Amino acid sequence: MPQHDLPLRKRRWIALPGRIAIGLVCAAVLPLLIMLAFISFITRPALIDQTNKAMASDAETRVQLIDTYFNERLLDAQTLTQVPSVQTFVALPYNPQSPEYHDQAIHAQYALLAGIYRDKNYASWSLFDQTGQLRLFYPAQPQKHGTSFVRPQDMQKILAGKTFITPVYYSPNTKKASVEIYSPIPDMQNPHKVQGFMQATLNLDYIWNKIVQKDLGVNGLGSYAFIVDDNGVRIADTDPQQRFTSIDTLDPNVQQQISQEARYGTNNPVKVIAARDITQALQNNSAIFQAQPTEDQSEPFQVARQTATTVPWNYFVLSPLSSVTDLAYKQQIYTTIIAFFASLFVAIVGAFVGRSISRPIMSVVEHLRGSSVALTTLAANQQEAASEQVWVVDSSQVGLQSVQYYTEANKMASRRLIETAQELALNWQYVNRQQVEMAFERIIQAAHYIGSSSNYQDASNHKLSTALKVATQVTEQLHGGATSASEAATRLEQVVDELRAVVGR
Repeated sequence: MPQHDLPLRKRRWIALPGRIAIGLVCAAVLPLLIMLAFISFITRPALIDQTNKAMASDAETRVQLIDTYFNERLLDAQTLTQVPSVQTFVALPYNPQSPEYHDQAIHAQYALLAGIYRDKNYASWSLFDQTGQLRLFYPAQPQKHGTSFVRPQDMQKILAGKTFITPVYYSPNTKKASVEIYSPIPDMQNPHKVQGFMQATLNLDYIWNKIVQKDLGVNGLGSYAFIVDDNGVRIADTDPQQRFTSIDTLDPNVQQQISQEARYGTNNPVKVIAARDITQALQNNSAIFQAQPTEDQSEPFQVARQTATTVPWNYFVLSPLSSVTDLAYKQQIYTTIIAFFASLFVAIVGAFVGRSISRPIMSVVEHLRGSSVALTTLAANQQEAASEQVWVVDSSQVGLQSVQYYTEANKMASRRLIETAQELALNWQYVNRQQVEMAFERIIQAAHYIGSSSNYQDASNHKLSTALKVATQVTEQLHGGATSASEAATRLEQVVDELRAVVGR
């Protein structure tokens, strides 16, 4: 079988040591890649969900603290309005010169003093009659809102018998924010009749410092919190620069009222630091969402919102999305670093292992290659000898044909001599008898000699023919052996190529 008829295997670009190293690297890195995929598709969403729950729980806890705190303060006001000395004092006509009025004022002031001691954040307690005239205060006079102590809309609620909390006010002088708590004072004879009301000014230090400020960084690096009122104004924020700014443009009427009351210590319009995502969440009543807290922040935040019940406030807890997924991100970084060094180590080990494995195989390959070369050389020599043997056989066959030709000519000559001698013998009366007989005798002897020679030549021809047959058989066997040797050499070369393909050389 000719060598060019065998299918040739393409040599691989990567040697066996390299393939072993790559295999070991894949075996070592594949679990790490699976871990990375797990972190990306499972751990990261789980962390976000866990953080959302933690933030929602934190916002709910903070709002519960706010509601509990304001409920207690509302109970303070309602309790003090039930003090008889307070009810008696407010029921008296306004007459500061009257001894009775002065005496009742002293007793009522004790109630106001008790109110101050109920919470250290109370700035003042005041008593008003049903017309809104200030009767008594302790320890300081309450702040006016515009031209009066009590806003007209607040007077309407008071006369309707409601206990409530006002919007937030801010004093640039004291650097404090506060709310006012109003509670109607009922008539002692007719509880459904309002004869006056009590006002308590409560600073928001507890809300600012103990609730909102304490939430800074609680939900991850960069997390913070703020509160917006029903107008969308940030009344509490861990960032002092954003306090009393609006998340959206205020209604002109609301803006005018805030300016007239100097609610935040100035008549200037409320500054807008837009937060459209927060505004949209308020409109959609979303509790958990992603947003950009302000337009100048490009990083998305996870946001949890909770609404208070005692005041129309919304509490927001915000944490950067990068902080939420920080653990998953760090795991990805660490896993990638481990994968790199593991790949490097395993690649080095794989190279050494591959070399140790491929070294004996290459040795065998070299020996086989030498044997293949020797066998190929032998086959070539046998093919050359067989070609020469074939030429000899062909020459012998040509010589045999010549011998056979001359043998046949001798036979023909001998037959003619015999025939001539027989004719002379028939005409012998025309010549000298003795001479003729002698001639005939010699012709006959020569003829018998030619016949004998022809017989010997014929026997030699048979022997030559037999030898040529044997030589032909040997030549065919030699040619067949050479062909088999050539096929074996070709197959051996194929085996060598396959081994070289295995080791990559």
